[in-house]
Amino acid sequence: MDRYVPLIREFATRDALFHEAVARTIGLHPTDEKVLRLLGADAMTAGDLVSHTGLTGAAVTALVDRLVNLGYVTRVRDTEDRRKVVIRTVRTKLRDIDHLYGGLRGELQTLLAKYDAVEFAAIMDFLASATAAMADETARLTGDAKQRRAKAA
Repeated sequence: MDRYVPLIREFATRDALFHEAVARTIGLHPTDEKVLRLLGADAMTAGDLVSHTGLTGAAVTALVDRLVNLGYVTRVRDTEDRRKVVIRTVRTKLRDIDHLYGGLRGELQTLLAKYDAVEFAAIMDFLASATAAMADETARLTGDAKQRRAKAA
């Protein structure tokens, strides 16, 4: 852990700074850009975004309002349940953002190409497990874990 913690701290900081630079380039707040990346091609309700991000309902509403006003997302009534409103990214806008990731994507492809299949599987396992742990800790810190446990009981 003595070697891991400083390295992952630096990685996380560089990741946050990179996303902040992307957000600034397109005129968004870093949280708005991260939510766009989280949405990707998927559709989510505002409640889904609250659960996935740990933001409050009011913060998600304001964030979605900003993204709608800037043309990055749309609100669409669910086809199966007309009471439900889903948030979808505007694909052309998402492609514009994806273009900003091209340089990093290329560098990461080059980096990952040096690992064999077993090493790559270990990297993927670590990333998936670390992502789940971070989601769980975010839920715990925001109180969402308590709500999920209460619903399950």
